[in-house]
Amino acid sequence: MNRKSIIITVLLAFVSLMVAAQDVKDAAETCPGWLWEISGNGLQQKSYLFGTCHGEGHNFTREELLGISGLDDALNDVKAVLFEGGVNTEISKADSAAILSKVQNTMKKLAHPGAEYMMPEGTYYKPLFDTVAHFNEVNKFLYYQMKDPEYWKKNPRYWLARMRLYMAFGMRRGTPLDIILKQETIKRGIESRYVEERDEIGNTLFSKFLDTSVIDTLSMKEQVKSLYSIVHYVINNDSVNSYFQAFANVYLQNDTCMLWQYLNKAGFVAGAESEDDDDHELQYDRNVKWISVIMKNIANIPCMVAVGCRHLMGSESLIAMLRREGYTVEPFKKK
Repeated sequence: MNRKSIIITVLLAFVSLMVAAQDVKDAAETCPGWLWEISGNGLQQKSYLFGTCHGEGHNFTREELLGISGLDDALNDVKAVLFEGGVNTEISKADSAAILSKVQNTMKKLAHPGAEYMMPEGTYYKPLFDTVAHFNEVNKFLYYQMKDPEYWKKNPRYWLARMRLYMAFGMRRGTPLDIILKQETIKRGIESRYVEERDEIGNTLFSKFLDTSVIDTLSMKEQVKSLYSIVHYVINNDSVNSYFQAFANVYLQNDTCMLWQYLNKAGFVAGAESEDDDDHELQYDRNVKWISVIMKNIANIPCMVAVGCRHLMGSESLIAMLRREGYTVEPFKKK
């Protein structure tokens, strides 16, 4: 994996749950929207697949949710909605405590870094940067934004791990469409279920916070270059938020081909077909785990499976997997 790939992986660790290019022929020959009907294979009633938008940087509204063609009708037909494990607006004190504990444990490791996170004696940051301007930008950010006047004692791999936490909890977030849908299901008295354990995705992501295995293959100078690139992106996060906003705007057109073209131009690879190990784990591996859960639920009651739109894209999408299991999965048809 080259330096550019590492930067993208770190910077977009959470965005990768939702964005990728699509092989249109594999899932959407006629460029339908995000709502699909599941029938056949012995089902007594239709169920639905809905590709949501986790939408960081954009505050989705109820009007935008119900503006997606067919969604209002589909919600009237179902008895339960299956969400991803990370979507939970009714988080309990126990769940909250568990999440907080994970964050605290990670922070403790970083608050008292061992020798592996310390800068080698006689090695200093400034000479490692390509330009003085780059050094000054990182120096100011780590000193003032990260509030560590002795940041220079820790090596770049330490700060790359810290930046993951910062981007997870310290940057501005929008309101995902998933949350708006969850609120709507509560309002309508529809049961909420999950395709995975509520903290399963959290565990997957937390396990990556301190994973420096790829970074360790880089020289100290290359690590510093990666650190500068990430800090620069964070400082100028208006451009990142602009990307999120643009993505949300395209998503709301409810046209899979349009989103595919947009993401293809942005240089993203197909969802489950990605060769990136982290991406593969977050997309393909989860699709495989979810299929049995989905089939069990839709066999009993009409459900809507509401997961990130990327899980509906490509040759290893939920659409393709359900079809291989014998179900008919077609774009939503207006009544």
